[in-house]
Amino acid sequence: MSSTFRTIALFAIAALTACERDDFQPPPATPVRTEVARRAAFTPTLTLLGVVHAAQSIPVVPQQRGTIRYPQRFANGLQTGARVSRGEVIAYVENDDVRAMQNEARLEMDAAASDFERAERSHKVGVISGDEHESRRVRAILAKERYLAASKRVATLQLAAQVSGTLVVARVVPAGSLVDPTIILAEIATAGAPLVESAVAASERPLLNPGLPVTLTARGWKGAGRIAEVAAVVGESGTSRVVATIDGSAGVSPAGPAASRRPPGRRDGAQPAGGDAGAPPPGTGVEVVVQLEPRASVLTVPEDAIVAGVDGAALFVAAASEGSFNRFRVKRVAVATGGRANGRVEIVSGLHDGDRVVVGGVDALADDALASEVSDKP
Repeated sequence: MSSTFRTIALFAIAALTACERDDFQPPPATPVRTEVARRAAFTPTLTLLGVVHAAQSIPVVPQQRGTIRYPQRFANGLQTGARVSRGEVIAYVENDDVRAMQNEARLEMDAAASDFERAERSHKVGVISGDEHESRRVRAILAKERYLAASKRVATLQLAAQVSGTLVVARVVPAGSLVDPTIILAEIATAGAPLVESAVAASERPLLNPGLPVTLTARGWKGAGRIAEVAAVVGESGTSRVVATIDGSAGVSPAGPAASRRPPGRRDGAQPAGGDAGAPPPGTGVEVVVQLEPRASVLTVPEDAIVAGVDGAALFVAAASEGSFNRFRVKRVAVATGGRANGRVEIVSGLHDGDRVVVGGVDALADDALASEVSDKP
């Protein structure tokens, strides 16, 4: 009887164990995508923001203090990219004091000239002496010189283009504004291949060297060039000046080669002075992507794998396996990043060759979290 009872008990225990196994559910795991870190050749890039500058330019500066006015063509102020011809009037300065001085000098000149004519007639008939005649002649000459000098000052109130070229306006000065001789209304870009000037942070300056290739992108235009100059000093803003040249063969826009050779706002195909046939006009903002020195063997990860934190950049790497079904624990590791290119980031330290890195789903992870591998492929 007892053996029968033991048999029944064993069967019952086995049945309960089987039920428990059927009801067992593994803890949930965060679905992620991973890749194995491998060293490979990598060419990082550095993106800067620059502005196209003419190789040669002449500033337009008022020579007198006064109220600025513009001709009808520039009723809304001088504009970047506008083509001007030598001698064309592009602005006026209103100064009543300068014009009043000219009127006063003219009246004095007329009075001195009339007085000298009378003195000359009197001298011929012997009424006045030779010394007095000479004194009035000198007075007439001086009055005429003062008038000519005043007229020259009035002429400076009219600002004309000294050369033919393209206007580059850093800040538009509205009509009616009070201006001083210290303000630059615009610059006239003249002949010469344009340059692109940008600034690089002091921490990234050692990465740049003259000769590095660059890709230049503006609205409707894409070109190429090279770094020509990297300033050796760091300015007060914590940046250094970087100058890039534009290749003469650059400049094919999406609209085609013919459209790329036309500056914005012009439909006749005429080119402004101071610009390459394929480059945008001076004053245009340009994105400068510098191709840094290639690296022979570095570790890189997708940008989406980088986790930002108060302690800097970090990655999640697969640690210990957790049962079956490709489940594993993740570990958060701090890393130091380097250059970037094509959506990937160089990892300078903190990652080892062969580490399994989480590259998708990192936002839902924490240190020692349970994760499972999923695939993008159907």
